[in-house]
Amino acid sequence: MDTKTGLVQDLEREFGFTSLTLQRVPEAYFSWKPHEKSYTLGELAYHVATLPRIMLVVLQEPELDFSKLPPRRPQPVATQQALTVAAKDIHEQVFQSLHAADETYLQQSWTLRNGDAIILQANRIQAIRWLGLHHMIHHRAELIIYLRLLNISVPGLYGPSADEPPVWMK
Repeated sequence: MDTKTGLVQDLEREFGFTSLTLQRVPEAYFSWKPHEKSYTLGELAYHVATLPRIMLVVLQEPELDFSKLPPRRPQPVATQQALTVAAKDIHEQVFQSLHAADETYLQQSWTLRNGDAIILQANRIQAIRWLGLHHMIHHRAELIIYLRLLNISVPGLYGPSADEPPVWMK
């Protein structure tokens, strides 16, 4: 299996898990947060939904320089539907860009920097995994903790949760 095929399979699985998790986020709690320093549930959910945008940058640009971007905080969304639609749209864009790229292009070097400071230099596949996929999984786990604290049923993504069997057993 080539690395592109492996990446596509990883993204299909993890985007599916992310969509399943985002479906659990109730609008009634969008403004709730577990701590004063934390994002609200709506902000965190939107961040998880839209975080794959970094994958599009990796696929479409030679580098990303944080020093040229304004500081941002994730924006909350107004509805559950808007949240799931945002995630679905970005997932589709990532797959479209990924399918258009060949293996040689994906092996090219890509850079994340903050001015002169290089934060990461890796091939595009590694950058997508490290900055996009692993980052999304990290924040999805935070989102699952929020759901648990709100006593909302947590999906069994990699195995059973305290609430449900693993998704592959359903």
